[in-house]
Amino acid sequence: VQYTKLLWSYKTIIIRNVFIVAILTSIIALIIPKTYKSNAILMPPKSQSDQGILSNIEGLAFGDFLSTSSDEVSNSIFAILKSRTMMESIVNKMELIQRYDSENLEEAVKSLRDNLSFEHLEEGTISISANVQTPWVSNEQEEIEARTLSKEIVTFILNKLDKVNKSLQTDEARFHRLFMEKRYNESISNLHESEEKLRLFQKKHNTLDLAEQTKAAIRVGAEIKSQILIDEVKLGILNKTYKMDHPEIEKLNMEILELQGQLSNLDHSSENNSISNNNLFPQFSEVPNLEIELLRLKREVEIQSKLYAFLTQQYEESKIQEARDTPTIQILDDASTPIKRFKPKRTIMVIGYSLIAFVLSGIYVIFVEFNKNGKPQ
Repeated sequence: VQYTKLLWSYKTIIIRNVFIVAILTSIIALIIPKTYKSNAILMPPKSQSDQGILSNIEGLAFGDFLSTSSDEVSNSIFAILKSRTMMESIVNKMELIQRYDSENLEEAVKSLRDNLSFEHLEEGTISISANVQTPWVSNEQEEIEARTLSKEIVTFILNKLDKVNKSLQTDEARFHRLFMEKRYNESISNLHESEEKLRLFQKKHNTLDLAEQTKAAIRVGAEIKSQILIDEVKLGILNKTYKMDHPEIEKLNMEILELQGQLSNLDHSSENNSISNNNLFPQFSEVPNLEIELLRLKREVEIQSKLYAFLTQQYEESKIQEARDTPTIQILDDASTPIKRFKPKRTIMVIGYSLIAFVLSGIYVIFVEFNKNGKPQ
């Protein structure tokens, strides 16, 4: 109660101080630079698991090996947005060295970073914002220029982001296309060679009919061998993409070894020439020599045909991926010209500083009374 009476007795001084501070704050709020903010929201690009060379073929989940998770895609987008290449492109395009009154490009880039904001929102979207300030005591034309520039910066970032991301994806697609092209050409040569060997063999020897059980062995052996070759194609891509100790590489190596073991069981005879109760097919060594040779030639043609079909599809799709020219980002909210200023918040400034003036004035009054009388009167 004593303090309330004391403050009330000095109400004129306190009100005067608060009023003066409010007036000064209002004047400052009117003349300080105004900040305008433009914002855009985009969806991260889809992962690359749907690309041709990563698609499934005959039940082989090839896309699982090299597909890119959504987190990795988002990280890639943020890396592009925050890169020095992006910053320097904006500075040069928008002539920000002069606007920021910077001595060089490096200082302008630093100032630009302070006025840009990139956020990963909870919904999984990405927010891109650009702040542009007017000069002190700005006029209407300068405010219009600041509004327009903030939108132009965000629009330029979106276009540049799409261009750079598209270039990176094209480079990756080109790498896969060159790899598949090499394997495709090798496959054509190998297929022609195996077909020619079979033709010459059948010309030299009368065509032999194989038992149904042996034919089944051909199909099984061809499936195993074609699976090995396809796995080797996958392994070749993985070796160029990941380190040797990557779990998928180790998994593929184990799968190839297991398939090679199964193929070896078909190709070589056991010590006992009789057919094991656990073995559905006869050992190839039990077939007459000519039949074995014919079997192997036919199997090789079938293997090369399967591999050729696989590589043809992948090669054609890799060429399509390389030639794609579609946007790589999805814009949910495009950049717009801001109407209201982002800063300063004049009302909050006036109220805030007025409250501070009231508190400081009250403290000052109490302090003066204590110094006068030792206690408030």
